[in-house]
Amino acid sequence: MTGEQADTQRETAPLRRDNSRIQPDRAPVDPGPGQSTRPVFPPPPRPAQQPTNPPTQQANPPVHPQTNPPVKQPTNPPVHPQTNPPGYQQANQLPPQPVNPPVRPTTNPGTSRQPMPEPPPPSSRSKITPMGWALRGAGLLAISLVSGLIWLAVKPDAPEPEETPPLATKYDFQPIRREEGFLGCQNVSDYKIQEFFKNEECEHLTRALYNTTLPDGTRVLTSVVTVQMRSADSAQRLNDLTAEENTGNIRDLVDDGIQNTQDLPKLADKAYASERQDNLVVIGDSAYYDKKTTNKDPSLLDVSKEALKLGWPQDKG
Repeated sequence: MTGEQADTQRETAPLRRDNSRIQPDRAPVDPGPGQSTRPVFPPPPRPAQQPTNPPTQQANPPVHPQTNPPVKQPTNPPVHPQTNPPGYQQANQLPPQPVNPPVRPTTNPGTSRQPMPEPPPPSSRSKITPMGWALRGAGLLAISLVSGLIWLAVKPDAPEPEETPPLATKYDFQPIRREEGFLGCQNVSDYKIQEFFKNEECEHLTRALYNTTLPDGTRVLTSVVTVQMRSADSAQRLNDLTAEENTGNIRDLVDDGIQNTQDLPKLADKAYASERQDNLVVIGDSAYYDKKTTNKDPSLLDVSKEALKLGWPQDKG
């Protein structure tokens, strides 16, 4: 029997996955965190088998429809993820790369090729006007003046020079009267001594009277005159002139008739003594109260010489 038979599509049963053959001991196990190092890919799907149509013949025997049993697709065993031990590294897996910190742009120091930055413009606040400088100077000057005044007010006083104590004398000289020579040496002197002071006036003059007593109780009046010259040389020349005879002298307070000296004994140079002490000339003379004074009386001469020790204390007053 010849003829063409229409192509009929072979009916196949739908594919179903049979999981009944999966053994329980091979059930997929979820690896712990960090244990899965190899990715698991599912197997590629296989193309479904298409029915093969026999070649068309001129005369085909009658074809009886045949029912094919369902084709079972091979069931692939489940793929279990492989857990690698710590430190295991696969061939295609790259080692962990270190994480580099972010790179920050660096600022290169200034070189000769780089232009130097321009200095910032001067601030208007830092400018000081001439009036400002003047006010500052005046303030500093005021502070200096105030500091100086405070220092003068609180500084300790300079120690006073120690006065030379008077020399001890054999006699107790009690002062009666003392006067400064305000009139000058020329006006209280005579003869050659007066001529001397015309050329060289003295610097300072004092005249004084003292009472003393001899060991036997005799009362004595003593005159002491101090003449301070500009130099020791002029003082020496004055002392030499007063020691000569008939050259005159510097009048004492009794000879000059000073008030309240009229009842005192006259001093007539009978017990005269003088001496130079640096630039100071000291002249002494003595007389008795109750008896006549003789020329160059030894007791009176001794009293006059002791009285010369009163020179510097009397001059300083």
